[in-house]
Amino acid sequence: MILTCQSMNENLYKNDHDVLTIDRSQVNNLNCVYLYNTEKRESGWNNSFATANALRVLKDQVKVAGGNAIVIRDIYSSEDYRDGYKLDAAGVYIDVYKCPENRIKE
Repeated sequence: MILTCQSMNENLYKNDHDVLTIDRSQVNNLNCVYLYNTEKRESGWNNSFATANALRVLKDQVKVAGGNAIVIRDIYSSEDYRDGYKLDAAGVYIDVYKCPENRIKE
């Protein structure tokens, strides 16, 4: 039995962000410059949506701050309660980098 429905905005979950997720070896190979570290906690209908929501918000912030790449340091999951409903939540810790544009597109 279906209790409720929600339509998803297709553009909200597209993976076309120009802030890349890289690993530590790529940081060195691309000669990236460390800018700062940060974290974000978001909720969602499940852990995957919560993690995707946090990453989307973080990548938006990185773009505004002039970065173009992130390294995920840690992710944790938890639960939120809102209006009597349990939601999954995820926290994402990242390091933010500025990598040379000509190297990052290779």
